[in-house]
Amino acid sequence: MRVNSSAKNIIIGVISQIVIIFLGFVSRKVFIDSLGAEYLGINGLLTNVLSMLALVESGIGASIIYSLYKPLANNDKSKVIALIQLFKKAYAIIAVGILILSIIIYPLVIRVMDVNDTIPSIEIVYLIFVLKNIVTYLNAHKVSLINADQKGYIVTTINIGFQIIVTLIKIFILIKTQNFLLYLIIELFMFIGQSFYISIIVNKRYPYIKTTEKYPLDKQEKLTIKNNVKALFLHNIGSFCIFGTDNILISAYVGLVTVGLYSNYTMILGQLNSLISSILDGIGSSVGNLLATESTFKSYSIFKVIYLINFWICSISVIFLYNLVEPFINWWIGKGYLLDSVTFIILLINFYITGMRSSIFTFKSKAGIFVKDKYFPLVEAAINLVISIILVKTIGLAGIFLGTTISTLSTVFWNVPRLVYKDVFHVSLILYFTKYLYYFGITLITCVITTYFSNLIEGENIFSLIKKGFICLTIPNLIYLIIFYKSKEVTYIKSILLNITSGLKMKLNSRTF
Repeated sequence: MRVNSSAKNIIIGVISQIVIIFLGFVSRKVFIDSLGAEYLGINGLLTNVLSMLALVESGIGASIIYSLYKPLANNDKSKVIALIQLFKKAYAIIAVGILILSIIIYPLVIRVMDVNDTIPSIEIVYLIFVLKNIVTYLNAHKVSLINADQKGYIVTTINIGFQIIVTLIKIFILIKTQNFLLYLIIELFMFIGQSFYISIIVNKRYPYIKTTEKYPLDKQEKLTIKNNVKALFLHNIGSFCIFGTDNILISAYVGLVTVGLYSNYTMILGQLNSLISSILDGIGSSVGNLLATESTFKSYSIFKVIYLINFWICSISVIFLYNLVEPFINWWIGKGYLLDSVTFIILLINFYITGMRSSIFTFKSKAGIFVKDKYFPLVEAAINLVISIILVKTIGLAGIFLGTTISTLSTVFWNVPRLVYKDVFHVSLILYFTKYLYYFGITLITCVITTYFSNLIEGENIFSLIKKGFICLTIPNLIYLIIFYKSKEVTYIKSILLNITSGLKMKLNSRTF
């Protein structure tokens, strides 16, 4: 059951991300050609600033999913209903709170953007971003329920369908009208329709949650949830200050146009990160079920498999990005949209560090470890903000991202593995970092070899990009297969794939007869 659910989540997630990535690049190209870099900067900055309001959510989403694992596994419908009722009420309050905060910070946001009269109807543009932010929370409790039940692929399938439609419509609007406001209005109404449709699907799959009868939780459960939410609130503040303030700092110290340039890189890195996340998140709900029902030894064995998968995907992604991002941007958008090489390298380092901790973060959150490190993200955020401001004044744009590197390595990089290895696996932390250094060394050596062969391909046209992409996918995979083919982790993966294949053959044969 767990394996099949994970497989479905991963397959649907990967396919959807590939489609979204393709449409996203086409849409971004049309956006820049139709509206220019300043509008791109405004779009990125508003998205970034208003994401700060997600702090009001206080980590309720993660708390919901963690709380639902056991009652769903035990088919305890009364507990599921009680949790859903609690979180539905909480999200309604959050939606109102976000609206109020959005109104309060409006003057400050307009001042930061400093667009004067160059962007017409900026008030309406801001309102549309706010409304889209609010709509997210009106249906969040139902999305959390279906994800906790290992059926996230259903929501993903719906999302990809709507994403294709809305992207095609937005591209048409940009080409025909060059109207930024109409572009946003279409996006908002499609997003509302998407949320409404997901709500209908969840109601059909879990009709028992529609009851009007009240199901209370006992005091201890409420206290646990309250403590988790408080801790996750601090985690969210820290995460925003680390990852959400970059555009604000760039706009304040470097310039709004640079925000637009940086957004091209974040789009590429973000899309690839989403592709990685679709694989690891597809496993995530099953990890929660695993920790709730299996032994510590089994959990640690599965973690080592996921850790290898995490490394494999993240390592190849970094190698791919290093060799292809800049020539791709030159081909995709044109000359003059690149950041300096030092900034680019630091961005890739941060991408690797963040990507490589996905597996350990998955086990941490699914094990419900929220309270023990609640102050660490604040410390990380403080270090990041101070160092970034100091360095941006001395070395420029690269300093903002170097601050992120330093703050991460000095805090959560070592503390999250410490908590998981101590409280979940009960094994030595040395095992984690020994493996981490081993994986990092393999990544560096493989990157050097791959880059050598990639540089033999000249030009920045579509054919040279395809050739380089083929090299960046083929050489690392061959090297890793040679190194890990006989490992226990790969043997386990092969057995899972064999079981899935056998299951599919049996289904096909049964349908034939």
